[in-house]
Amino acid sequence: MPNEPVSSPPHRTRKQSAEEINRAMARFPVVVRILGELGSASIPFPGDDDIRHGCERALTTMLSELARIGSAPAGKPTKTEETAQNWLHIPEAGKLIDADKLQRTQQLIDCILNHPYEE
Repeated sequence: MPNEPVSSPPHRTRKQSAEEINRAMARFPVVVRILGELGSASIPFPGDDDIRHGCERALTTMLSELARIGSAPAGKPTKTEETAQNWLHIPEAGKLIDADKLQRTQQLIDCILNHPYEE
């Protein structure tokens, strides 16, 4: 098919980009809650390490999914975008999840939504 035109990907809206972020981050509150429960146990139970490992894998998968989302076009922020920006504002997240992983997640979300990351 050498003479066939290469089609460009369909144009995405800001809302669609934010919806993709929200789908990628949907498990985040569950992961935080599970890690919180594991951290509050007075003694470790069999399988706790496996559950922690599963939570880490889920977080890594979320990062991977975010990395595949293209940048949103310029435009007026949407309500969906506000939700996408607030995923990491769960108070317990900073205590339970590696700070570097949280920072990288925020950087990816900001990059997708064209919000410069500030340290």
